[in-house]
Amino acid sequence: MEKITLPNGLRILLDKEERARSCTISICIGSGSGYETDTVPGISHVIEHMLFKRTAGRTAFDISKEMDAIGGVLNAYTTKEYTSIYARTLTEHTDKAMDIMGDMLCNSKFDEKDIELEKGVIKEEIAMYEDSAEDLCFDKFYESVWSESELGGNILGTRESVSSVTREALLDRLGKMYVPERMTIAFCGNFDRDSVAAQCEKFFGSRANTGNPMTVSTAEYVKSQVFVPKDFEQNQLIIGMPGIVREDDRYYALSLAVSLLGGASSSRLFQRIREELGLVYSVDAFNASYTGAGVVGVSMGLAPAAEQKALEEALRIIKEFPDTVTQEELSRAAEQSVASVVMGMESMASRSSGMARNELLYNRIESEDEIIGRIRSVTLEELKKVSGGIFDLNRLTICAVGKGKSALDYRKTVDDILSRM
Repeated sequence: MEKITLPNGLRILLDKEERARSCTISICIGSGSGYETDTVPGISHVIEHMLFKRTAGRTAFDISKEMDAIGGVLNAYTTKEYTSIYARTLTEHTDKAMDIMGDMLCNSKFDEKDIELEKGVIKEEIAMYEDSAEDLCFDKFYESVWSESELGGNILGTRESVSSVTREALLDRLGKMYVPERMTIAFCGNFDRDSVAAQCEKFFGSRANTGNPMTVSTAEYVKSQVFVPKDFEQNQLIIGMPGIVREDDRYYALSLAVSLLGGASSSRLFQRIREELGLVYSVDAFNASYTGAGVVGVSMGLAPAAEQKALEEALRIIKEFPDTVTQEELSRAAEQSVASVVMGMESMASRSSGMARNELLYNRIESEDEIIGRIRSVTLEELKKVSGGIFDLNRLTICAVGKGKSALDYRKTVDDILSRM
């Protein structure tokens, strides 16, 4: 892999694969909901949408038509820490795809009429997520445990915040965040090295910074309980605890522990709660590690009548894990994780997005061999120590969406279970 840094700080990452016949371009910008201090919640996501609407020389239809004409794929997404715009195209059309993306990033018009139209689209997107028990539960979980930080805010914002966005606010945000020191561009696949470097220089080489480099968005964990009444067929439950940041040396050990708890069909939670007892349709453990905060937990989709027993089993399994995890389980989880890394690296899209993201957030890119080495170096003692220290049921947050109880009822249920363990 080659890295080019322009005088203004823009980083260009080149990962050439001669056997490929396509190229994926990923552009990461350090603009996400976790950086929305003193601005409108959800504004980063609104900007992402507006980039596709109109430039000085292209309409929204022109952008779509020109990408379709080269058989390309163009899309974007916003996270808590960054916005990503990406395209995949045949090698011979890489320059055209980059021309479209550069035009979107540098020449978007942000017309008032387009802004008002897109506000309606985003409100429908918010409604769609509110109709998903799992998405809604995770949003409310993050809002509660990181309630004192923008990192806990909903990436989409609210209907009210989206309605209040102005053109001036969008352009101000664009000028502060879409700057070279907060951007990385990754090319992965087969492409002409000199040509793509020249295009990056053409679009971004003369752009100035505004003294707003990347910083870490931190959040303090708040133990809480949340219940959102919704008329869903199934309830969604999340129980969570404080985790660790992505750069913590314990990250890989914790990831393996979470995988063994509920990351695969052979995991303890899946085998016991779904396969043996049939209490849930879905049960998954998660490890959400960001640059400045982290949480771990378990998510379950189930009927209200099954909640008490499912919670009892989940809490028991979490409590017992550090003392009962075995070398055989560790070896299995490590191979699953290594396989996931290797297979992911074989995808040009996955590689390009990972390169752009990791360079933006951590100023470095771990090689495939480095990652595999760190996974396989985790010992059973480390696994027990990490899980024993982080799976702290005394700091448990519970978040529920669906029919039934109040937040205090859920807290009482959990406390009663823990008192008997």
